Amino acid sequence: MRVLLEVVVVLPSCLQWTTSASLHPKRQEWSVVGAVESVLTSHAPCQHACLLLADQHEELEVTQAPRGVRVLQAVGGSVNGSDTRHGRLRETVDGVRELGEVWQCLVVVVVSDDPAFLAAFAHLSLRRHALRWSTRILVLTRLPLSHLGGLHGLLSNRNAMLLRIQDHKTSRSVRRVGVFVWQPYSAPGSTPLRVATWTPHGRLTLASHMSLFPDKFSVFSSAPRLKVVVEVLPAHSLSWVDDAGEPGGRRLEYTGYISDVVKYFAARMNFTTTYVLSPERTFGSRMPDGSWTGMIGMVVREEADFSPGPFVFSHVRYESVDYTYAFFYTSVQILSGLSGLETDPWGFLLPLTLLVWAVTLAALLGVLLVLLQFPSCLPGKPLLRGSWSANTFSPVRILLQQDVEWPAEWWWWERLVLGLWMLTVLVLGKSYSGNLMSLLAVRYVPQPFQTLRDVLDHPSVVMIWQKYSGYEQLVRDATFGEIREVAGLEKEGRLEFHTQARYKESLDTLVRTGGHVLVDAGNSLKKLVASDFSNKGRCDFYLSRDGFFPSSFGMVSQKTNPLVHGFNKRTLELSEQGLFDYGMENVPNFTECGNIPKKALVMSSISVSNIWGVFVLLGGGLSAALVVWCMELTCRR
Repeated sequence: MRVLLEVVVVLPSCLQWTTSASLHPKRQEWSVVGAVESVLTSHAPCQHACLLLADQHEELEVTQAPRGVRVLQAVGGSVNGSDTRHGRLRETVDGVRELGEVWQCLVVVVVSDDPAFLAAFAHLSLRRHALRWSTRILVLTRLPLSHLGGLHGLLSNRNAMLLRIQDHKTSRSVRRVGVFVWQPYSAPGSTPLRVATWTPHGRLTLASHMSLFPDKFSVFSSAPRLKVVVEVLPAHSLSWVDDAGEPGGRRLEYTGYISDVVKYFAARMNFTTTYVLSPERTFGSRMPDGSWTGMIGMVVREEADFSPGPFVFSHVRYESVDYTYAFFYTSVQILSGLSGLETDPWGFLLPLTLLVWAVTLAALLGVLLVLLQFPSCLPGKPLLRGSWSANTFSPVRILLQQDVEWPAEWWWWERLVLGLWMLTVLVLGKSYSGNLMSLLAVRYVPQPFQTLRDVLDHPSVVMIWQKYSGYEQLVRDATFGEIREVAGLEKEGRLEFHTQARYKESLDTLVRTGGHVLVDAGNSLKKLVASDFSNKGRCDFYLSRDGFFPSSFGMVSQKTNPLVHGFNKRTLELSEQGLFDYGMENVPNFTECGNIPKKALVMSSISVSNIWGVFVLLGGGLSAALVVWCMELTCRR
């Protein structure tokens, strides 16, 4: 069979299709084109752009086409073949997809009495993801319903209606046109619902309570059973229960907040669920050959109808699946193990800040300079300019709390300067000693990994990322920056990828000891810490202060699947009520370890480990003094 495809694009408005474009049939029986006009006139929420696809047997021509109308023709042969003629039909379908991405109100009218052509168009439209929910499809044909099996997937699971022409038995004149709708997920042999009837007199009569182009995915009328692929998450559980009514005699039971969301959608949209697991037990990432793993892979291969995830939004995934509205936001953080309390051997320097130490040293030098230089400027002073006396360094002796000799020849102002310096040292020394005694009882909680750079600069710590996830995809696709450096750690043996199901084991055996850190979404890490605290009663982990890669999360379904259209309404309802945020954080002890103190007060005796820095300083001073004394002896000889 040879096929001629005529694609008429009317940009301003689809309502001009049968008027301004003056679409005339070559055969009188094609006056039923008015049925299409009546349907679109009755259902015109916005200005449409239209596409008309007709095979060679429907001899249509366009005359007096207005400005903005294009006619594209593609000649094809067997639509079921794999030759260039079949490729042209595929190119036409791709053109429909491109226009559907541009026009929010696109109508595709397919006119044919050839079941092979209709089946080929339906198959390619679904495989090539050409028809979104915003694209309305009208199929105009004389074929009986029994010959339209190839159209069932298109007409039932897309925003589509069937216009079936009913002719007189004795002539080819049109008697009426029935307008039919198939319900989503209905059986291929099921009977469609008639929603309207059109007569040659131009009258369109609604035959049911349903409107034209009904919102079939808002509430299902047939209560279909949908496959939902899930994965174990923190604060969730998976278990198998015996069920004689299920294949294999058992059923997967999923509990947790995400399960509650799925149940809410099922109750509001009237469907039931069957939970399944992915072979890899991961969220999913794209492989080098273009295939997908994990839950994303099952959705792409249509082994599952949707997955609640939640999945991080990414451009790579968006090319293969459709997301719902985002209902969850978080950043990536670093989870590290807490080691024991430590003491700072140089803590004796902490009672005074660096600025106080600097000011004290400057004041000491100032006092020395005054005592050394100022007396030589006064008359009657026996000392020569620039000379040194035995007590010139008395301020140093006072600072070190040593004895001081008061020479009789000192002037009253010299005694005043030295007295003020003694008062200053007294206040400073008392403050220092009091704070020092307090600090000696303080233990420090080390938290070294606060940024990604801290982990990269560490010589041995190993990073754990989630296997076959959006974050692993990000690491492997990175070409510059710190993430590229993270990818380079794999060659050094400092980068590992674990599945979500393995996280608890990794926390107990690897992260807790301090040799590994876990990098993942902050909310998931907080749930892991909360679960560990509930089991052990203590905080053994801490989260980095800095977060990176702020991301949005949502559910996914097949590309152009109208399920997303139905889910979005419920997603907005839950988001506006704040139930998503409540459910994500409604975990026992969720905030218990959120603000771990960096210091701890310990009532114990002072040990060498607390003040060994003082002895090091003393030994260093004595060693320096010994060296100077040896130099003096040598120089004297």
